[in-house]
Amino acid sequence: MIRFVRIKKPDAKPHVSSLFWDDDQYTPLFWHTTIDQDRPVGSRKTFVEHQHDYYHIVLYTKGRGNYSQNGIFYPATPGTCVLTYPGLRHDFVSRWGKAVYSEITFSYVNTSNKYLKIPFDKLLELHAGTEVLLVPQLHFSLDQVQILRNLFLTLTDHLNSTHRFSMFHAHNELTKIFGFLVENAVLARKEQRGNDRFERVKDYIEEHYYKSLTIDELAKLAGFSRGYFFRAFKEMFDIPPLAYQQTIRIEAAKTLLKTTPLRCNEIASRVGFSDVYFFHRIFKKHLGMTPNQFRAKT
Repeated sequence: MIRFVRIKKPDAKPHVSSLFWDDDQYTPLFWHTTIDQDRPVGSRKTFVEHQHDYYHIVLYTKGRGNYSQNGIFYPATPGTCVLTYPGLRHDFVSRWGKAVYSEITFSYVNTSNKYLKIPFDKLLELHAGTEVLLVPQLHFSLDQVQILRNLFLTLTDHLNSTHRFSMFHAHNELTKIFGFLVENAVLARKEQRGNDRFERVKDYIEEHYYKSLTIDELAKLAGFSRGYFFRAFKEMFDIPPLAYQQTIRIEAAKTLLKTTPLRCNEIASRVGFSDVYFFHRIFKKHLGMTPNQFRAKT
């Protein structure tokens, strides 16, 4: 475990990562950082849910545990990234489990030692100069985790250094971390919106399973190209779109076989099969028995 703990006010105050809010200038002040923390460390008053005037960036890299925000616990797994801000109640300790995380704790202060107290997305917006919409729970890939952890590590090395430009480099690393968060928060938001589109198509298939649907029609509904839609749907749900429609049809047929006296050709027509022989073949492929055999067993 590698740590930095601020024991005195820094002499140098670079402005590379400063920002303006409400006609005042605020500059970061680092309180502590930790790389690969695998056990509770610090003041015991922080071992329960608490709040303060600091910002946290917490990146889980190994193991599993839970963290809380405003009284609600969330799972923490490798790739989970938690952003807290002044006034937000949080707890990373009481359900630690076997989690390992890296952390940066800092505040923004003006020349009068007044703390900046704005949400994290607003903080990122001030740096980016554009709207930043954070998804509720950030989760990064293993490659992204390595990139962000390395930024944390470099920042910590600079904070522990006595080089005359160490604080300048530390502030510069914080700016890089903000850049990483801005870019990947936007990507995460786009991904979430994309996932919402696929969920909408999945719901559409479930509601119109008995109709003749095409990949082109479903891709248009999702707003993607035919090829991308087909590949992404299969990757997301582990089944191609029209194969998923067939599973819904078979489930509907099973229900009708169990609950009605309808003949197989009538059931085939109701669930969307125009050819009763094709219906028999697909049904047997899915269940290993014919519709009549299935009815006899139920």
